[in-house]
Amino acid sequence: MTFGNLRLVFAPVAVLAGGLLMVSNASASIMGNLNTGSGGTVTVTISSVTFNLDPSSTPPGPPWNAEVGNGTSLSFVGCSSGVLNSPGCLSATEAIDVNSPVTAASIGENNFLTFAAHPNLTFSLLAIGPGSTNTDCASITGPSHIGLSCSVFAGSPILLTDTAGGTQVSLAVSGKASDTGVGGLAGGGGSNYLGSFNDPLNGTVTTSLGTTIAATPVGIQQFFCPGGVCATDGRSIDGRSQSGNFFATTVPEPSSLFLGSLGIVMLLVGTRFRKSHGNRA
Repeated sequence: MTFGNLRLVFAPVAVLAGGLLMVSNASASIMGNLNTGSGGTVTVTISSVTFNLDPSSTPPGPPWNAEVGNGTSLSFVGCSSGVLNSPGCLSATEAIDVNSPVTAASIGENNFLTFAAHPNLTFSLLAIGPGSTNTDCASITGPSHIGLSCSVFAGSPILLTDTAGGTQVSLAVSGKASDTGVGGLAGGGGSNYLGSFNDPLNGTVTTSLGTTIAATPVGIQQFFCPGGVCATDGRSIDGRSQSGNFFATTVPEPSSLFLGSLGIVMLLVGTRFRKSHGNRA
């Protein structure tokens, strides 16, 4: 087989491969970093996190309870550069609706995060947590334990991390992101994302019972589970602010359609080459 013949044989392979790879990648185009913040507060119970209305978002709530923050570099359809405040891209303070309260029942939501100026951009929620396996919050409180974490009870998705000023309350989340609306999430479509919400508590915090507690991991644990028995009266504490960070990525994998089709074409190429090589012999 001459070089010219090989070129004619492999040309369809290149076209097929390129076309199928583009199909494989088209369903997951969101990449980069999304930072969020809020001028509002959050309310934390033993089993939920509620994001209260954000008065500083554009537009302000309701229903918006968060906003796009500086440092965001999220690219998607209509925003290939990912540069904040560029045409077609996210804008600083653009309003976000976090579908809350966030509880275990929230897993599976397709509209977990939605955006005021980008209605086709949506983040689903497929998992929350995990929290810490350490439930002895007294063991990590104090200057020598800064950076260590605990959870109020075993299985809680909320992480309490000791800080110099008090406690960082964190909730990890993950799921899928689509830039073609909820329909882009069908069949596992969309990009993958990982992220967390964070609420720094310093000094003291006021509780729903009208009391004031130390904003330490052990202080928070003792409020929700006095004497080691977790209360069921719906008690809560209010965080002063919250921020979030989410990283979306797409790692293309060859689809089964591509592999199967390429295999058939290569089989035909190999058969033709063997016949040609045999004739020359």
